[in-house]
Amino acid sequence: MNSKIKNYVDVLFNDIPNSRKAAELKEEILSNLNEHYDALIKEGKSENQAYTEALAALGDVDELLKSVMPDKDSTNRINEYKQKRARFTSIAIMLFILGVVCLIGMGGISGVLGFERVEIMAISGLLIMLILSAIATGLIIYVNMSVPQDIEPYISRGKNKHRIDFDTSTTTGKFLSSFMKIYWILVVVIYFVVSFGTEAWHITWIIFLIATAVEQAIKMFVEASGKKNDISKE
Repeated sequence: MNSKIKNYVDVLFNDIPNSRKAAELKEEILSNLNEHYDALIKEGKSENQAYTEALAALGDVDELLKSVMPDKDSTNRINEYKQKRARFTSIAIMLFILGVVCLIGMGGISGVLGFERVEIMAISGLLIMLILSAIATGLIIYVNMSVPQDIEPYISRGKNKHRIDFDTSTTTGKFLSSFMKIYWILVVVIYFVVSFGTEAWHITWIIFLIATAVEQAIKMFVEASGKKNDISKE
């Protein structure tokens, strides 16, 4: 990839909101420019000539850039959704933290107050944490699955090599995509539940290794499924 072309395209998209539509258009322009540039180099053009002619062939991209800009109504709806997502996410995080506090606190309170059945308080704390965690997980999944379809391309980010990309055109894909966004939060919750329940802190760290392996397995499965779908389409 030509670095000058990449810098040029980066400048073009400086003022464009970072969305999936913008990322797809940027990738398309970048690909077309590099292909044209490589073809000109093969024809015997110098690097400067190839660069200049490739940009000239691109023409006016203003209309293309406008196509990835949300209109006023969409902008208002995007802002409303982002406020809703921020509010629900904040509540969910608060519930996760509150659950851990209940788990730790109820066992400690029973000891301070001198309750004989300390295990009952500890189990109660665990149940409360699981309930709060379930509510928090439901909130996060709901807010991520309730993105209005017409503004979804402006909400979703471009591809990231470290992220698992699901087919969000299906209900299952949307659910899995939302679930993976809170995957590591759930892993941490499970870690604390198992650690406090078994008191085997010296070994429960293996949960994180298992969780990493599971995440990589899911990523490999999704990538394999995507390639299979691409082949079938061809």
